[in-house]
Amino acid sequence: MPKSRFMSDSHRLRTGVEPGSPHSRTMWLGIAFLVLMIVVMAIVSVVIERSMRQLYGRAIEEILRGKVAIFDAYIGELRHEAERLVREPMVMTAIADLIGAPASPATESRRYLARRMAGQRPGVVAWLVVDDEGKIVASDDASRIDQHCGWNDEDHQKLELEYSRLILPREVKEYRDGMIVCLSPWVDDFQFKAAIGWVIDPRLDLSDRLSVSDAEAACLFDRNGQLLSRPRLNSHANNSLAGDQDWQPIVLRDPGFEMRDAVKLSGQEWAARPLTKMAEKAIRGSSGLDMDGYADYRGVSVCGVWQWLSEYHLGMAMEADKDVAFASVRLLNLLIVCMSVLLAGLGICVAILAIRTRQLRNRLQARETAVRRLGQYELTELLGVGGMGSVYRGRHQFLRRDVAIKVLEGEQLSKQAITRFRREVQLTSHLRHPNTIAIYDYGQVEDLSRSGLALNASASQIAKAIRDPNATDKADPEPSDEGGIFYYVMEYIDGISLQQLIDFYGPQTPERTVHLLLQICGSIAEAHQAGLIHRDIKPGNILLCAQSSSYDHIKVLDFGLVKDTNAVETIALTMTQSNSITGTPLYMAPETIRDATLASRSGDLYSIGAVAYALITGKPTYEGDSAIDLCLKQLERPPIPPDERLGRRLPEPLQKCIMKCLSINPKDRPASVAELVQELDAMPESSGWHQIDAADWWENVFEANRQRTPVETKSKTVVNQPLDAIGAR
Repeated sequence: MPKSRFMSDSHRLRTGVEPGSPHSRTMWLGIAFLVLMIVVMAIVSVVIERSMRQLYGRAIEEILRGKVAIFDAYIGELRHEAERLVREPMVMTAIADLIGAPASPATESRRYLARRMAGQRPGVVAWLVVDDEGKIVASDDASRIDQHCGWNDEDHQKLELEYSRLILPREVKEYRDGMIVCLSPWVDDFQFKAAIGWVIDPRLDLSDRLSVSDAEAACLFDRNGQLLSRPRLNSHANNSLAGDQDWQPIVLRDPGFEMRDAVKLSGQEWAARPLTKMAEKAIRGSSGLDMDGYADYRGVSVCGVWQWLSEYHLGMAMEADKDVAFASVRLLNLLIVCMSVLLAGLGICVAILAIRTRQLRNRLQARETAVRRLGQYELTELLGVGGMGSVYRGRHQFLRRDVAIKVLEGEQLSKQAITRFRREVQLTSHLRHPNTIAIYDYGQVEDLSRSGLALNASASQIAKAIRDPNATDKADPEPSDEGGIFYYVMEYIDGISLQQLIDFYGPQTPERTVHLLLQICGSIAEAHQAGLIHRDIKPGNILLCAQSSSYDHIKVLDFGLVKDTNAVETIALTMTQSNSITGTPLYMAPETIRDATLASRSGDLYSIGAVAYALITGKPTYEGDSAIDLCLKQLERPPIPPDERLGRRLPEPLQKCIMKCLSINPKDRPASVAELVQELDAMPESSGWHQIDAADWWENVFEANRQRTPVETKSKTVVNQPLDAIGAR
């Protein structure tokens, strides 16, 4: 016969948490991996941040080079325009007349130059003509004539060498501070005679060409650190930036804090502040890059690159607000931090799990020390878990006989559960029918750490207690209801349940069905003669086995809901009240569904009929979505006849017998199990199933399919699950 394929739960747990076991090694390797991942992520974060800083630095360097090229092109356009005008004969004649003539704003030459120089040029707000001494001899504004243009000796030398030159005319009051003049020389006979110049307002077209975005922009400044281009955000700077009409460039100084609208600095306070890091280095003639961050003239932390344009005596810088430039880096760092926190949390959880597992292993070892031996029985494996306890396979210490041990422990140890557990073994222990499970022993382990102190009672002593409830036996006292583990020992059956037979082998032949029913009736008949009602007859509580040379042998078990009709029970000890339902749907008689206290022998006959119906058709009597739905159908109408359900003809006597047992009215059922046995014996099918047929099925059909035959039935459904279990959910 096939060995049970259940593995002990304690064995599975023990092998999973023992030091050195695969699960234990995997757990510690997982913790080490998490720590390593956190370290690697921290290193990766630093490397990525450094790389992104370098990439961004290269990017703004390229942008700055582009802006310098734009500035060169802009100045070059104005130079070419001035040089083109200087080469025109009429322009040269007019300039020659102005250089030698007395100052007079109404000369024909000035009028001609005014007409010729007029035109729209981006960023140009005025024009002028200066002689070799720097005196303005012609301009669009007559008030500037005879004023000095503001060049220095170096500018004059450059112009004499035929180089165009940019000057910053601070000495000329008519020009607002921050204007730039671009002069192109006129040389006659290798002698510098005069120059044509354009007055540029860098706030206009030039600032537009240098701008990038609100957070990124290129700026232009002179050797004193004075900002010539338009500020990015006026509201973040000094009050001197309030309006375009009064606008005067500010010096690039570090205010020491981030300036807002409500924060203003006086002129003296602003002059006392140091230059920004960028401006201080650039006006010394150096170029550089700073990605670590420094404060700009708004007090905002920026990163930037700068270059000193020695040809123009100007500096240009490309700056970006640091919080915008490195937003992606901060987001990446935040992501890495979150992942590190999650990994750290996971590591803590794993560590806690490791500690809890070790504690569980210690408790398990203590439990196994106690539970592996109950009295004189050694537990070898777990066979199943039910509502009334767990069932283990065990072996007697001296007899070396395999037994099944039902154990009540832990959360199951309620007073009602203990009472029902005790009644189950006491009321079943004196049943001797070969088709009823045999009870060998009953006891209690008082203390988990002292399993040898179990109080055992033999089957004969239990039977004696039943016959004489008032008798006391000081030598073998009744087990206490307080604490410990309660258990009873029964014979071990190596086989399958009828539910498994139905689920995996389908409908049975009429001959085999009658053969099995006669054995079930024999077991129940003995119980009824003893005044006991089973109340939970169903395929799952009936085992089919092959013992020695006896094949298809039935064993009825699980008398946990048995009712003793001979006992007078008080209300306090009654296991089932009228307002509760105890049993399994489809196998409960309709009257029991209405009132559980009406359970009777006739109800057991209904259950036998339901088992017969399932055997012959392979299906339950009713189908429904819930236990309530099934119960309502049982109360309203009888089931569909088996031959209609099966789709083929069946022996009429057998079908009538089954439907008679399933009558809604108890009076229409057989009067007793004995009457049912007579009807079954009278059928031709009662002698149609022989031992040779059973042996052939077990040795060929069962053995060929044993690999797919589970030890347990399919998933629990409302078909085979007790109503009290359904209600508990």
